Amino acid sequence: MVTVQPTIATKRAAGLLAALFLLAFGALSLLSTSPAHAEIRFTDAAGREVRLAKPAERIATNESLLVLSLALIEPDPISRIAGWAAPQRIDRGFYNDLKQRFPAIDAIPVAGGVVASKTSPEAILAIRPDVYVVSIWDHGWMEIAATLESAGVPVVFLDGPQNLGDGPADTTIFSLELLGKVIGREAEAQTFGEFLRPLYQRITERTKGIARKSVLVDAHAGAICCSTPGRENRMTDYLRLAGGESIGADMPGYDGRLSAEFVLEKDPDVYIATGGPHLAAQGGLVLGGDVGAEAASQSFAGVASNDVRANLTAVREGRAHALSHQLSISVLNILVFECYAKWIHPELFRDIDPTATLAEINRRFLTVPLKGTFWLDFDASRLPQ
Repeated sequence: MVTVQPTIATKRAAGLLAALFLLAFGALSLLSTSPAHAEIRFTDAAGREVRLAKPAERIATNESLLVLSLALIEPDPISRIAGWAAPQRIDRGFYNDLKQRFPAIDAIPVAGGVVASKTSPEAILAIRPDVYVVSIWDHGWMEIAATLESAGVPVVFLDGPQNLGDGPADTTIFSLELLGKVIGREAEAQTFGEFLRPLYQRITERTKGIARKSVLVDAHAGAICCSTPGRENRMTDYLRLAGGESIGADMPGYDGRLSAEFVLEKDPDVYIATGGPHLAAQGGLVLGGDVGAEAASQSFAGVASNDVRANLTAVREGRAHALSHQLSISVLNILVFECYAKWIHPELFRDIDPTATLAEINRRFLTVPLKGTFWLDFDASRLPQ
């Protein structure tokens, strides 16, 4: 029998292989025992501490307009949504543009409602979300949140007592950054916040101490004038920050209807109507994605010529304007805020250009650009003579 003795080189090679094996085994052990993501912890808008094991991949929400927020910070916003409420609240033009790029949007199930009283925890649990995101605060959500969390689904409030009374900049940025934490896109949310804040500030810094002009906000402008935001509506506060004062500012609650006599007596300096595609069937103000400027102008002329509106000095003298209601309650309310400032104090805000702001948002942030007619000025020559 011939015995082969290992050489020094062979021994060294074997030792090296053994060391490499141990190193690889140790690394695999570390990978298997270490979490892929550190725990995410933050305080939401309701003042609650929220803990997520990892960034959420499947979000359920009570607000379908959240898709616009997701589209600012997430390349594929539709893939994140496991279920939502009232998708008809999304501007139809924007919805169709999203659908062209992300056909799966039509398959998103409706689960729950916009308000707590219309929401069943069982319906939310049935779609197996990683997290439930509440965008419109109501104390009634707390009971539902407790039920969901007891079943292992964390709940995040993007709106709530923590940001109540904050201005549009702080409220919008806070909510978007919370959403960024939820899905692991915090850096993208912070970048958009850094873009937004100076846009708000260049308006609010100029309107400090300014003499405010009276404004009528004719919300969801249709056949009869005038529903308007009330004392507890953020739109009322935002008007004030933009240098205006709503004639409905003392109305209790979120919104209500002003009498024709009251509106004519106040005869506001500026008239602003809000509308959307949902008003087309009743002959109301139609604005939004895929709505051409001429079609929007025709609908505005019909509204402005109707009821008490045609007797308002602001309408007859060309200080009447219109904007998308959906835009005003979305993450892109900066566009509405810029319109407010420009319409209420045109001499002070000649340099403000909402069209340019939207173009930059489309270019730098939105996964799918926002296209259509979302605001316009009234042409008084369209009034019946």
